[in-house]
Amino acid sequence: MSDDFDPELFEELRERWRRGAIVAAPPLGTLEPLLAGDVVPLPEPGSAEYRRASEIGESLLRSGQVAALVVAGGAGTRFGGAVKALVEVVPGKTFLDLKLLDASRTSARVGRLVPVALMTSFLTAEGIAEHLRRHPPDVPVLLFRQAKLPRLSPDGEVFREPSGEPSCAPSGHGDVFRALRESGVGARLWEARVRHLYFSNVDNLAATLDPVVLGMHAEGGAAMTVEVTPRRAPDGRLDAGAAPVRMAGQLQLVEKVDPEAHPTISTNNIAFRLEPLLATAIPVPFRAVGKSIEGVPVVQFEQVTAEASALRTPEGVPLLSVRFLEVPRGDPDRSRFEPVKAPQDLEPVAARIRRLLSL
Repeated sequence: MSDDFDPELFEELRERWRRGAIVAAPPLGTLEPLLAGDVVPLPEPGSAEYRRASEIGESLLRSGQVAALVVAGGAGTRFGGAVKALVEVVPGKTFLDLKLLDASRTSARVGRLVPVALMTSFLTAEGIAEHLRRHPPDVPVLLFRQAKLPRLSPDGEVFREPSGEPSCAPSGHGDVFRALRESGVGARLWEARVRHLYFSNVDNLAATLDPVVLGMHAEGGAAMTVEVTPRRAPDGRLDAGAAPVRMAGQLQLVEKVDPEAHPTISTNNIAFRLEPLLATAIPVPFRAVGKSIEGVPVVQFEQVTAEASALRTPEGVPLLSVRFLEVPRGDPDRSRFEPVKAPQDLEPVAARIRRLLSL
């Protein structure tokens, strides 16, 4: 195993799982009504609020205070096992290429390079590094890795590959807080005068570096500004996803709610203030996620970024204050939520991305 595996952490997690202290989802407390201002809409183009937010966001970009943070740790199991970031979306352009293109075009517009912090995993790091060597980006790219952890059999023993080696999985995108600190990438960005990170999944190409979103984040003052969008997809289905709620007076994201009662879900596009991420550890809890490997049930330990919104200090204060920004979904020109989870999602998304990025 490589140096992104922590055996002491794994043994601690396995012992806690055996005691029932690590579960599939957090226990749901009493949900309270959202208050006015908990979820604010993305301003309409042409409005005074839109212009103000755009000016603030453009100023942040021009002064070098923004970096993109792209999560690219997953293998595209539904795409034949290829590295998801390196799946071709349009001819000659992969998911990763298009994310870097957004940063490159933003850099050209504002006259300042926008760095990209790119979180990989043991599944994707080598392929992504080779791709970047063959296709040098126009913007600085800082690579860092999330951890990997062995999977368990239902009886708590390490699940093994046919070779006898432990079968491992990435620790989830919620490991970004630890990895950003321990890799030194967060400190390097801070030294370069970056103050805000725009976090998104590599397969959501609609999550662009929009100055309006960045301006709304900066103006709102929260440590993390989460984009939420209608739960109901354009085809009518109700998607799964964490919903903005209040519990014990704290505004946060919660999974496993009644989808009919919670009409918005997190897009996993999040603007963060960098300073609080470096000031202290963000101890996102681990969850026990059931999977199947060639028909055999296994358990793997993962962290979810959204659960940082539920953390509190010993004094009961939210560790990371949160604000929610509702963004469009059905409008093909304004949607900021276009994830590609399966090959059949690719063609319609590619058509909209061509228009969005003028390809």
